[in-house]
Amino acid sequence: MMTKLDESKFKPLFGTWWEKIKPFFLSGGFDPIYEYLKKEAKRGKVIVPSSANTFRCFIETPIDDVMVVMCGISPYHTLRGTKIIADGLLMGCSLTGYMQPSLKIFYETIENEMYRGEYFVKNPDVRYLCKQGVLMFNASLTTEARKAGRHLSIWEPFIKYLFEDVLSVMGVPVIFLGKDAAELKKYLFWTHIFEISHPASAAYTNSDWATEGTFKLVNKFLEERHNTEIKWLDMPSPF
Repeated sequence: MMTKLDESKFKPLFGTWWEKIKPFFLSGGFDPIYEYLKKEAKRGKVIVPSSANTFRCFIETPIDDVMVVMCGISPYHTLRGTKIIADGLLMGCSLTGYMQPSLKIFYETIENEMYRGEYFVKNPDVRYLCKQGVLMFNASLTTEARKAGRHLSIWEPFIKYLFEDVLSVMGVPVIFLGKDAAELKKYLFWTHIFEISHPASAAYTNSDWATEGTFKLVNKFLEERHNTEIKWLDMPSPF
């Protein structure tokens, strides 16, 4: 028999997003997800990121602050020694402090395209983007260690709900990284969609990452609509 999840324990995991997520929770949508994860853990499977970081992206970017969604497909599935790399944020590797190849490519490409000659911090922690309203999100919020994308199907009902009932209504731009993530655009409407390859693929093939000017286009959109832009690299104030 499936165990009913406790709302009082679940609510804090989503912070300001809870009222929008609550209908999915009350419908029992999370019950089979957690039942599956619990069974896998009992079988000795290592689940990444840790349960404490599964919904971290929603805490780091409050719902009223969201300006852009950047969506990948799955958390880092590799480990560094015995340490989990995935920290709950897209491309974030703050737990080990070791720069992953995909994030390194991201920084190098954005620097060449937008901020050449400016000082920035190559930070394994991507919270500087979260603080600017970028939801750093993976469509599969967990995976099995050393098995990329293993949990995508179990999370898809939640992703469908999030895209159709929350993000589409908000109308914020969504940047899909990789063709697998871009398949989820079928759940979006009334929003601006950008599809580019994932920097991990460029890192894997040791090739240039083609952004197709996406980050400049997103900033142009934000400037026109909100008189603001995202600083895509972590450039500390000189003061």
